[in-house]
Amino acid sequence: MNPSRMGRPPSANPKSKAVPIRLDAATEKILQDYCDKHNTNRAEAIREAIHRLNEDETRYFWSPEWRALLGDNEKNLMNISEEFQGTIQLLLQLIQQMKIKTGE
Repeated sequence: MNPSRMGRPPSANPKSKAVPIRLDAATEKILQDYCDKHNTNRAEAIREAIHRLNEDETRYFWSPEWRALLGDNEKNLMNISEEFQGTIQLLLQLIQQMKIKTGE
């Protein structure tokens, strides 16, 4: 037998990174119940959950709701910035007036 052909064939997507985690009893039960219900193993369930987190984040940040929220907040920040600049100018004028009155 050819030694280079022994064992499993190479994977197209090797899973070479191990991530040991600690779970409390409640979280472990949730994971085990999910695995039992969906007939999968714990590693595959965790990989699936990680991919879902990424999909949820991508879907949220590029959703029309998020873009509208960003647009609204950008307008609010611009208004606040203008008000803040006006307040700073007023404070600087008051400081200048106080310096004049006190002779500094």
